[in-house]
Amino acid sequence: QLSRELARLAGSPLVSWLALLSSTCRTIPMAPIIAALCLSFVLPLPLDTARHARGATPAPALMEAAATTYRLNNYLLPAPLTPRNNMVLVKLRKSEEGETSRGLVLAASQRKIRDGEVAAAGPGLTHPESGQLLPTGVGAGDHVLCEEIVMEGEAIDYLGEKHRMLPDSRVVATLEGGVMSAATFKPSGERLLVRLPKAVEETASGIALAGLGDSGELPSQGEVVAVGPGQLNARGEHNPMPVAPGEFVVFGRYAGSELDFEDGFKYKVVFARECLAKW
Repeated sequence: QLSRELARLAGSPLVSWLALLSSTCRTIPMAPIIAALCLSFVLPLPLDTARHARGATPAPALMEAAATTYRLNNYLLPAPLTPRNNMVLVKLRKSEEGETSRGLVLAASQRKIRDGEVAAAGPGLTHPESGQLLPTGVGAGDHVLCEEIVMEGEAIDYLGEKHRMLPDSRVVATLEGGVMSAATFKPSGERLLVRLPKAVEETASGIALAGLGDSGELPSQGEVVAVGPGQLNARGEHNPMPVAPGEFVVFGRYAGSELDFEDGFKYKVVFARECLAKW
């Protein structure tokens, strides 16, 4: 009777078969055995497992967690990679040598610039004197341009993609909406985006700017298009920038990194401290 009741409640073909076996083998006390077998099949199943056995779809979060494998180079990780301090993990965009897939041409220089998306970022550095946290200037999901310095940071293969782990001081700029243009270029720290003159140009005040000459060397002056928020001080605040968009600056001939947004102009990213004069 117990086995028949379990068969009615569970609706399992196995339990029904065991009940039939019990009714035919009356000479053997089968009820305790059948009850133990039925309970062993029904009770140990967790709720999600029992639902899945009846054809229910597992929860998407469980499926995603089971499918995610964190792999760093040739090693499996038990959890996602988490940068420390002011380190930034950047997933590099796949591109041809010297240019990106969105029209930004990166000129050859000692500072190799790459673009990509921030996969993860550390909380920042603690100032050694004030104890103030200096937060990292970028976060996960930001599209950035960064400098690749051989002696600084590390190139890694993470989740099957090329990444670069580097300090946030090597993040040149963020790109609003991931769009490659001078209008969406947001310099980091105390950097400036300077538009270089194409030929001999004259400013509104009548000062002539020398453009690209026959030697092929870029001019060492131009108009400031965008400025960064300024360098963080010991209090975690940004120092004011000494120049503003619309002003003209002169800098060292070998200062900065060259950029070309393919809009008919050449650009340089320089630090404010590299500017020798302005007007």
